[in-house]
Amino acid sequence: MNAKYVFLPVVSVAVLMSGCAQMQEKTGMDDKAASTVGGAAIGCAAGALLAHLTGHNAAGGCAAGMVVGGLVGFEKARQAEIAAAEQTRKETVAALATLPPAQANAVTVGEVRTVEVTATDKVTNQKKKYAAFDSVSVDMPTSAKGTPEYEAAMGKLKTLAERVADDRGSSEIIVSVNSGDAKAQKIALESNSVKTKAGNPITVIKRVDPSLARGMQRITVKAGSLNTNV
Repeated sequence: MNAKYVFLPVVSVAVLMSGCAQMQEKTGMDDKAASTVGGAAIGCAAGALLAHLTGHNAAGGCAAGMVVGGLVGFEKARQAEIAAAEQTRKETVAALATLPPAQANAVTVGEVRTVEVTATDKVTNQKKKYAAFDSVSVDMPTSAKGTPEYEAAMGKLKTLAERVADDRGSSEIIVSVNSGDAKAQKIALESNSVKTKAGNPITVIKRVDPSLARGMQRITVKAGSLNTNV
């Protein structure tokens, strides 16, 4: 194989990846969109290279490569979401660890939950299964409210909710309390919506959870619906 035939497409991939990174930085494009664009760019370059080496039409190879690239971008976005949720979980644990022992011992940070989704390519109808972020929950004593640790933990969870909302178009923050606490504290069990800086909604839901002990609340960040047609 002639080295020059390999060198140019490899350079093209590098340039495309650099261009995608600059596009995301300058335009504020979210990870989902950037991953899809990047995946399509790599797919196009790879498809064109394959077409060139096999003597076929490069444009056709690019188009075929972009189909695969779309699925690659979808997978990258899902992996990035899960990684962000795992990082948020770790940072939340660290933030709450410095509470007084009685409060810190009552804290429970759940594992990051995922669900299996099937992505479908709109052109070829090709289907592929991926793990996608679903939710993560933190149980905290209500007595911790107002402390720097509580505020830091809530900041981490809100940041994750904003990220997911901007990636998918929406997310939820669910605040669950014991029924006795809801009555005693006159907590209104209601839902309202706030928006991220990008204008995507985060629905804040307050509800009763019988499984919670008195004096505890559960904060859950839940991902919004996911577009699986790529």
